[in-house]
Amino acid sequence: LGLVPLETVHLFQATPTNSVTFAGTGASGVHFGFLPVPDAPLDRSPIVITVPLADDPNHIVAGSLSEFLNLGCRQGWSFLDQLAFDRGWATNWYASRQPAMFPVLETMARVFGLAPWPDVAGRLTELHHLHHDKLQSRRPLMTA
Repeated sequence: LGLVPLETVHLFQATPTNSVTFAGTGASGVHFGFLPVPDAPLDRSPIVITVPLADDPNHIVAGSLSEFLNLGCRQGWSFLDQLAFDRGWATNWYASRQPAMFPVLETMARVFGLAPWPDVAGRLTELHHLHHDKLQSRRPLMTA
């Protein structure tokens, strides 16, 4: 599925300083975090994926937890890291109307009333314009 709740948060240089990590994909340190909005609960805050090994490691993938769950309700969340490497492929993957990749996703969609996004590329672009400039990066480490 690519959505593993994290009990221990391992910070990476690429992790935005103003994000609150809540889950990972289970591979290569890729993780998801809330980008807190003042006076709003975390579940209504934008979500960023951090792909530590990518040149451009941070991508806004949802405007809220609900929207994030809807995005992965067919294909899971494990391939969202591809936004950092091949955005077109990742966008097409999540726009696919194929049946759910894992049976549990069908159950989750039914129980929680989840539905795939109607315009994945458009929404990801909109989220980028709305929130990407709010990400606070760590300063590069100084070497002697």
